[in-house]
Amino acid sequence: MSNQIDIYLKKFNDLFNDYKCIVDDTDYKKFEINKRLLEKLAEVENSSLTVFDMNKKHYILLCSKFDKVIGYQLNFDYKVGPEFFYSLMHPDDFPFVIDTIIKTFNFLNQLPAEEKLDYKLIVDFRLINTIGSYLRFIQQVVVLELDKQNNIWLILKIIDLISDKATDEPPQRKLINLKTSKLHLFKDDLDTTSDQLLTKRELEILGLISQGLDSKNISDRLFISVNTVNNHRQNILSKTKSKNISQALIYARRIGII
Repeated sequence: MSNQIDIYLKKFNDLFNDYKCIVDDTDYKKFEINKRLLEKLAEVENSSLTVFDMNKKHYILLCSKFDKVIGYQLNFDYKVGPEFFYSLMHPDDFPFVIDTIIKTFNFLNQLPAEEKLDYKLIVDFRLINTIGSYLRFIQQVVVLELDKQNNIWLILKIIDLISDKATDEPPQRKLINLKTSKLHLFKDDLDTTSDQLLTKRELEILGLISQGLDSKNISDRLFISVNTVNNHRQNILSKTKSKNISQALIYARRIGII
């Protein structure tokens, strides 16, 4: 496993170390104007939020909940890159996450400039806490800003805890077009042939579950059988790779589909 990690880390470094952005002090001053808004967003959502600078190769904004969630008191006065988070990642998840980042970056880079901001990457993984237990997190990633030549410059990441009892379930990944809600790039990973994560009916049922309705109430509300409702519930669990409906609800809320 160590050799595999080294191989993927080399691929990651080869791609990003030579990556250059055309930005200047004016661009950084513009970002400072929006910085407080992002910090407030992290407070409201109670999420860990970061902005990674592809030009400087480190984070320029870190609003972290990691000290409360996994016990690490991080000092963000120094320049920190993603290596710290990779060091906490489950060794089975690390190659998957690196592969996801590389494929997504290459996909977005070949898009027209006006489309590069239209996608959201969703990937989950396990991180180890200070007592040696793994917790499962979900990370949402979008391109925040392009440079003067329309290359990817700033990347926004929002990270949330979805389970404090991480299982051996493999990680999952999705790339969603924010304008069309269609899935791209990793569709072969999913238990569906659709280009949508959940169908309209599945979203409707999940929304009713979030309101506290059980299968019988939902069947009465939608004029369908309880068996049909339960089949939809199972499809939701399968597509979100959730152990139970509560975890599916957390996942759906975090990625903004309900």
